[in-house]
Amino acid sequence: MGKFHTPLGNLTFITEETTNTSFLQGIFNEMSFSIQVSQPFNLEKIDSNFIQNKMNNFPQIRAKTELFLRNILYTQPKKLGFNHYKDKLDKTKKLISFPEFMFYEKTKDWDIIFRESLLPIAEPYGILINYHDNDIVGFEDISDSEEL
Repeated sequence: MGKFHTPLGNLTFITEETTNTSFLQGIFNEMSFSIQVSQPFNLEKIDSNFIQNKMNNFPQIRAKTELFLRNILYTQPKKLGFNHYKDKLDKTKKLISFPEFMFYEKTKDWDIIFRESLLPIAEPYGILINYHDNDIVGFEDISDSEEL
């Protein structure tokens, strides 16, 4: 484990023992994020501007993601864990909160795990939303995951 000072702030390098996958982890704008990196990695090859842009624009990204999920809720409620849309949620409450960003080295693909959500499929770990550059490309039900 090592520490690195970057344009994104201080990052901690970790390698998961079970998967041997390496990450740089940090906090930016009071939000957690990780960057999956290969070994050996080169800090200069990480697109800090891309990451900063996404995290700085979180309010807009969150609004777009809420709209995406509400559209699914209206059209295919079972995908989000509801039997019928009549089980709908309060429109004044946010569907998603407590974001953790995940970026990947050398790609414009990225994810956010929203650790808290009003959606049934978000129990117990949250809901994973997949993005490519500026577009939402899908979501994943991570409720059956062993650990995140």
